[in-house]
Order: sequence, then C-alpha cells, then structure tokens
Amino acid sequence: MKAAIHKTIAQDYAFLKTPAVLYAVVTKAAQLGETFDYNDLVIHNDETGTSYRGHITAHWYEYTLQVVDRWGNIDGDFPPFPDIRSRIQLKTGAFVSVALAYGDTPAIIREVKL
Repeated sequence: MKAAIHKTIAQDYAFLKTPAVLYAVVTKAAQLGETFDYNDLVIHNDETGTSYRGHITAHWYEYTLQVVDRWGNIDGDFPPFPDIRSRIQLKTGAFVSVALAYGDTPAIIREVKL
C-alpha cells in the first residue's frame, strides 16, 4: 500500500514533493519593451497639500532565477528558471520568494532579505 501511494505521488502529483514557495536569486534581469498601467491613482503633493488624479506606465521585466536555500546557497536540485516575467523591478543578485503553484512556471511573489 505504501509503495503504491509513493508511486502515485511521484507519477501524478510530483508537485507535492516540492515546497510551494522557494527562495531564489536573480541571475539575469532584462527590461522588456512591453508596458502596463496602474490606473485611477491619486497623487498627493506633501509640500503643497494638493492632490490630483493620474496613472503610472511601467515596464514588464524578465528574469532568470536560481533556487537557493534559506541561507542563500545555490540549491543544485533545481535547474535555473529562465524567462520568468514580472512587474516587479529587481536587480541581478536580489533574493526573491517564488511560488510554484501546482508545479507550474514559477511566479515571483516579492523581494526578500535572507
């Protein structure tokens, strides 16, 4: 019974053996030409006390990530993850938390300090 369960998990649910959230280091970063907008913003001027409506146009970024352990050492059990797109602006060498929902393509959650 135990062997059958292990086999089923390995074959059909491999993502259950991997943590859902990992740490990674950015090994390559590139700004893309594609942009997105943050709309319906209210901008406040602290000096004058005035405010006005506006929006921000920003670029998408593409990263290569390498999984690390909780101390920032490269984890050789994982290959590098190339072509990870994000709205978050990061520099090479930054540490991030990464979600692996159902074992799919990693998604950057946020920058972290290890």
